[in-house]
Amino acid sequence: MELELVRLPNGVRLALDPMPGLATAALGVWQRVGARWEPAEINGVAHLFEHMAFKGAGSRDARQFAEATENAGVVMNAATGYERTAYYARAVAEEAPFALDLIADILLEPHWAPEDLEKEKGVVAQERGEAFDAPDDRVFELHQAVLYKDQPLGRPILGEEETLKNVNVDTLINFRSAHMAPERVVLSIAGGFDRDAIVDTATRRFGDLAAKPVQERDAARPLGGHASEVRKLEQTHLVFSWPAPNSRSEQLYAARLLSEIFGGGMSSRLFQEVREKHGLVYAIDSALDVVEDDGRISVYAVCSAKHAREVSEIVRAQLELMAAKGPTDAELTRAKAVSRASMLMGLEAPTARAEARVSQIFLRDGLYDFAEIRARMEAVTCEEVQALAGAALEGPACAAAIGPKAGHGALDAFGAN
Repeated sequence: MELELVRLPNGVRLALDPMPGLATAALGVWQRVGARWEPAEINGVAHLFEHMAFKGAGSRDARQFAEATENAGVVMNAATGYERTAYYARAVAEEAPFALDLIADILLEPHWAPEDLEKEKGVVAQERGEAFDAPDDRVFELHQAVLYKDQPLGRPILGEEETLKNVNVDTLINFRSAHMAPERVVLSIAGGFDRDAIVDTATRRFGDLAAKPVQERDAARPLGGHASEVRKLEQTHLVFSWPAPNSRSEQLYAARLLSEIFGGGMSSRLFQEVREKHGLVYAIDSALDVVEDDGRISVYAVCSAKHAREVSEIVRAQLELMAAKGPTDAELTRAKAVSRASMLMGLEAPTARAEARVSQIFLRDGLYDFAEIRARMEAVTCEEVQALAGAALEGPACAAAIGPKAGHGALDAFGAN
């Protein structure tokens, strides 16, 4: 078997990525739908929809569904994001078609009882509480809310108590009806599996999905600004961000290398400057966060309140230095080595491989050899990285802080107004 993209007659796409020698497979169904498509009054419905997935489906109630899954040794889960919802599983090769059947039951024949829905709202409330109690989660939520103020991207994926009160079984039915369209459904499998059995199951279960009107989502409108929350904590949690290329951009390779050089590891500029040289933090790192039409390079740091302002000043100064002089050849070579190793390690993991194929299909409508991706990354120059650092400084900066009030001066020092 070889890498293959199968297009069902109705438009559903299926990525087949065989990995010789493996006795198991990672597979799933991904929908191009998430919190970005929610009306404000039912914020959180996509995540609640995912939570209801395991309340029974097809011919099985919740207990029978759980037992059937485990009787076959299948491990199943789901996740909701702003742009995609995933239902995925790991299974031994011979059970992969059965696992796909179970996922199809979840999506196409769910059991949605009003009493189960109300119970699950309670579970989600606990999940929201847990996230609120974790400052390293909460500070990113604050940052997201101010970055995309009054936009779907700025609302919490978990929703709010008031908005979930508006969700009933009919709401779930209508949400599924609007978004369960062939062009928004991608199936992917990587590892060991029977190719014909998977294609037959995919065709039987998803081949009759009918086309639906295109559901547009609001364009991202990133804003500058800052948000803060005073809490009795030992340390201040900080997030800073600047604009970066979106997930469809050809500049994504250079942006990933910029993030790696800036704050990706122990040899990164931020780790060396903020922690090793000045001893201001225990941990600091940068990340590239992207959606289809926007991107951010963000920095997360935790420090004592008295050091927060200085941390902020150094972070900004280091990006300004990158924009002025660019990375060194040694820094770029090291970042490429780290990125190359990370990609190659991921290729040995069926789950990561299946997810990568989904992204290729949704963003490029095709499958690409990882050697081509590696070549594009290797071709990035110091000048390209430098240009992206300069472009980041030109756009709206955004910041958030949680912790003692004394540490919130970092927001003023950062200049996110």
